[in-house]
Amino acid sequence: MKTKIEDWDESFLDLEDYQVERAANNAAIDAIRRARRFGSKYVIWENDRVKEVPPEETGPYEKALLESVERISAKIAELQAQKPNALELNDKPDKLS
Repeated sequence: MKTKIEDWDESFLDLEDYQVERAANNAAIDAIRRARRFGSKYVIWENDRVKEVPPEETGPYEKALLESVERISAKIAELQAQKPNALELNDKPDKLS
């Protein structure tokens, strides 16, 4: 059996998926800032390899992550503004009279 791998897009992601993505990006930003503060290397996976980034070279990575968080936050706000559809779960029970 051969595995079929397809490029994916964001069309199937929901609000919780974006919230998880934002949390992961915020954790990476925190790791970069801690590495910089303590003078240690920031370790990432890039180009199919582990890469150690010196603290003074983390700026472009932090900038890209901050831009990603901004984009994801805008998408979250957009999704939260939409009316729920019939396929979404209602997390709040109906009030009893």
